[in-house]
Amino acid sequence: MILGIETSCDETAAAVIREGKVLSSVVRSQVDLFREFGGIVPEISSRRHLELIQIIVEEALSRAGVGVGELAGIAATKKPGLIGSLLVGYSYAKALAYGLSVPLVGVDHLHSHVYSAEIGRKFEFPLLGVVVSGGHTAAYMVEGLEFKVVARTRDDAAGEALDKVAKKLGLGYPGGPIVEKIAVGGDPYAFDFPAVRLKDGSLDFSYSGLKSQAIRIIEREKLEGKRLKDFLASFQRAVVDQIIDRLQALVEIYKPVALAVTGGVSVNSHLRERVSRFAESKKLNLYLPEKKYCGDNAAMVGYLGEKLLKAGHREDLFSTPFPRTEASKGTKQFSAG
Repeated sequence: MILGIETSCDETAAAVIREGKVLSSVVRSQVDLFREFGGIVPEISSRRHLELIQIIVEEALSRAGVGVGELAGIAATKKPGLIGSLLVGYSYAKALAYGLSVPLVGVDHLHSHVYSAEIGRKFEFPLLGVVVSGGHTAAYMVEGLEFKVVARTRDDAAGEALDKVAKKLGLGYPGGPIVEKIAVGGDPYAFDFPAVRLKDGSLDFSYSGLKSQAIRIIEREKLEGKRLKDFLASFQRAVVDQIIDRLQALVEIYKPVALAVTGGVSVNSHLRERVSRFAESKKLNLYLPEKKYCGDNAAMVGYLGEKLLKAGHREDLFSTPFPRTEASKGTKQFSAG
C-alpha cells in the first residue's frame, strides 16, 4: 500500500496505490485562488499547500479505507517544480515516512506524468514519452524505469504560451481550456503561424517566438466574434503543429514502438485528435492518460513510486528536493545564533 503525494505547483494531491491500482486520488486545485492574478503566485501557493496537506492526505486514506499504519511506503514529488511548493509535500512525506518507519522514494514529476498513461494498462517499450503542460514540454525515450531526455523546452512551454495569450486577450486563467472552447468552429488556417524549428537544428521545443507573434497580432488587431475564433483556432493549431513536427523527427531517429502523450495540455481535444492520427500513420501503440490523470495528481506519483520502491529505490530521510550542487559544496554554512 503506497501513499503518493504531489505538491510541485498549485495542486495539493494525495493518492493511495496498491499493486498498480488507484484506490483513491484526491486533488485540491488552487486555480480559483489565482484567477485574479492571471497566474500562480509561488509564495501564496506554498502557504496554501501547508494549510491543505494534512487534510488531503487524511481524505485520500479515508476514501481508500486504509489506516496510516497499513502504508508500506511513501512516494512524493521531488523535482521539478516551485521550490516552496515542493518543500511542503516532500518534507511532509519525509516526516511521515520517518514516523512510520517505512521507505520513502522521491519521484520526478515529469517521469510520473509519462507513467500516468500506463495506469490501467501496460506500456510497450521502447516508448517515446512526451509531456505537454503549463510548465514543461519535454520528450523522453523510455525503457522501463530508464528515461533519456531527447527534447526539452528552451523557453516557454506549450501550456504557458496558451495561458499568456489568453491573459493578453483578457479571457481568464487557466488559458488552455478557454482557448479550446472559444476556438471551436474557428478556421485553424486563418492566421499564419509557421511551425518553429530552432536555428541550431535542435529538436527542443520553443514557444516564446510563437507567443510573441500572437501578442503582436493581438496588439494590432481588434479580435472579436468570428475573428477571435479564427485567431485562437490558428494559435492552438500552431501549438500542436510544433509537437507533431517534433514527434515525426523523434520517431524517425529513435524508432519507438509506442508513444505516450501526457501532461495538462494532453486533455486538449485537438491535440488528442492530431496525435491519434499521427500514431496510426506510424503504426505506433498510443497511450493517452485518462483525462482525470492529465493534470497534476498524486495517483501518477504513487503509481511510479510503487515501481521505484519495488526496484529498490530509497530516499535518505534527511535529504532535500534540492541536493547541494558541486559549486555549493564546501561553502561555509551559517545557522542562527
